[in-house]
Amino acid sequence: MSVLPRVLVIDDDAAIRASVVRCLQGEGYRVLEAADGAQGVEVTLKEKPALIVIDVMMPRLGGVEAVEEMRRLGVAAPVLMLTTRNETPERVKGLKAGADDYLGKPFDKEELLARVHALLRKHERQAPAGRVLRFDELVVDLDQKAARKNGEDVALTRTEYALLELFAAHLGAAVTRDQMLDAVWGYTYFPSTRTVDTHIWRLRKKLGDNAENPRWLKRVQGQGYVLTCATG
Repeated sequence: MSVLPRVLVIDDDAAIRASVVRCLQGEGYRVLEAADGAQGVEVTLKEKPALIVIDVMMPRLGGVEAVEEMRRLGVAAPVLMLTTRNETPERVKGLKAGADDYLGKPFDKEELLARVHALLRKHERQAPAGRVLRFDELVVDLDQKAARKNGEDVALTRTEYALLELFAAHLGAAVTRDQMLDAVWGYTYFPSTRTVDTHIWRLRKKLGDNAENPRWLKRVQGQGYVLTCATG
């Protein structure tokens, strides 16, 4: 069974937030929560949700200001804004801030789900070619600097992700140890190249790639390592 993306719900009204969460979870989405705009920005940067549902009127940092801050920080996830204000000027203000769609409260749950589905489909179609690599159950998102397996985030260190990104940039071609040392560690000589092998072993382990019979990250005798078998 495929795992649906994670959605972040940001609303200071606990009852409304719980209602939206139940609606999304009932459809199979994994849901994150935040109680105001400031917390929402923090959760977004840390967890990198696939889509954000956010209320407009909130304490500390309102929805419009939160979306502006997210966009300023490079967050590309689609945003659906919720509000009791249905006037055109308010909708325009939210859209100009970087929101992708608007839904007035009270709303029908089926319409909420339909808009979430539509935004996710649109965002997937518009994703730059080659920026999301798929290896069966493993997904590497180069824009969000994240790796996911079966829909769950893979916790990589900065060095491990830098290696994975380097392999992705040379997809299908062998990357030598010297290239790795230069690109990831910043120099071409290191006392022990076992450092490279150790980090690759850890990377394989976290990705679930069997070193004895690897599917994705393979060793090429005398050349280095190659990332292969992308399916999309």
